[in-house]
Amino acid sequence: LRYFYFRYKDNRAYPWPGGESHFILYPESANQTIYTQEMRASDAGRYSCQARNDTTTLEGDITLSVLDEESGVYTGKPLPTYRPTSQLVPLGGTARLFCEAYLGKVDLPDAKNSVTWSKSDSNVTLPSHGRIAQHRVSRENDQIIGSYLEIEDVTLEDYGEYKCEVSNGVDEEITLAAHVYRQEPQFVLSLPNGSWRKSLLLAVLVLVLLLSAGAFYARCWLPLALFCRDKFGRLEESDGKECDALVCYHEKDSSLVIGIVIPTLESRHRYKCAALELSQLNHNWSLEISPHANTARRIVVVLSPASLDNIWTDASVGAVLKQLSSLPTRVIVVTLKRLPSTTATIAKRSRRDRRDADNTSFDRLTILSWQDGGGGGSGGNGTAFGSGGRKFWYKLRLAMPAMRPVASETGCQSVAMIVQANGKCGQQKARSRESLEVLV
Repeated sequence: LRYFYFRYKDNRAYPWPGGESHFILYPESANQTIYTQEMRASDAGRYSCQARNDTTTLEGDITLSVLDEESGVYTGKPLPTYRPTSQLVPLGGTARLFCEAYLGKVDLPDAKNSVTWSKSDSNVTLPSHGRIAQHRVSRENDQIIGSYLEIEDVTLEDYGEYKCEVSNGVDEEITLAAHVYRQEPQFVLSLPNGSWRKSLLLAVLVLVLLLSAGAFYARCWLPLALFCRDKFGRLEESDGKECDALVCYHEKDSSLVIGIVIPTLESRHRYKCAALELSQLNHNWSLEISPHANTARRIVVVLSPASLDNIWTDASVGAVLKQLSSLPTRVIVVTLKRLPSTTATIAKRSRRDRRDADNTSFDRLTILSWQDGGGGGSGGNGTAFGSGGRKFWYKLRLAMPAMRPVASETGCQSVAMIVQANGKCGQQKARSRESLEVLV
């Protein structure tokens, strides 16, 4: 950003008339320096400089005093040319204070300019060497003197106020004070100039990648898991089972099971299913299912409030799940309503191989919700999956036996259809020859 500079003397803008100030701009300083080759009494005053742009204004000022033209000697109080500034220093760090003042010259044999550092709560002058040391400096033929105070390996006792005393050796002196404060440890990542933009872009890129990976995982992990399982998983064949799934249901859920569940499993996902309608006595369901359990690779039980006389409580649902967990075949329970809170908690603990306080465990059961994944009714996303949620059908298929992808079977079916078509053509040709022979 470009700055514009404005100069003032006693609040009057530059240029100044000769009777007020003889200072002019130094041509080689980019309009930042004023100077004069001959100092005059009229040049004394308060000078200020302002640097401005569209957003920022910076200002500095200085008071210029001119010595008596006749004597050319300053005999007044020391004038500070640099005041020490307080510092924040960590424990074990290094502190450095500096003070400076203009004293002029005093034509007295015993008068001597001096500058000394000491701690405010002590009158002892600090040494000129060691861990804590002060070093005097001067310029302009000792008319301007100053002193550096350096404190290395700062300890707790070093914190506090320090004073710089400047004296002209007669009766005039000034005291300039500064504090050394303790700085608490700060963990700041120091980055080269401009590299924060690269770091910010990298952080945004990583965040976008993580969000994309999370969205991809949430959307696609079930299809990928199902594909890998069906592609490479062990097939449950030649085990003497008559069907892949024995679907058990109450008569009040028959329209759902006969109309949607079984047709979807058979026609869409190529599972061989058998149906078993359960009685009204839900406490005997395990006895009704047991004789048929060994004929199927999985037992699918549809459980709804209507099948339990609309008593959907922890006691009623838990009793049915306990029965089903005793069956010798793996059981998949499809609930048409969310499980009661306590039963749902027990089911989650069972998946983590943990039993409840009363030794209840449903680790032999796979419990699925019909509405899982949305689209539980007709239409919407559920239609493409024969109603029920999208995730529900993926989870149900993952719980069922592995089934090789349909691509290979499609080729075999196509070859079989061609063979059948060729056979039909051959039969038609044979029949045509027989008809001709009869006519002849």
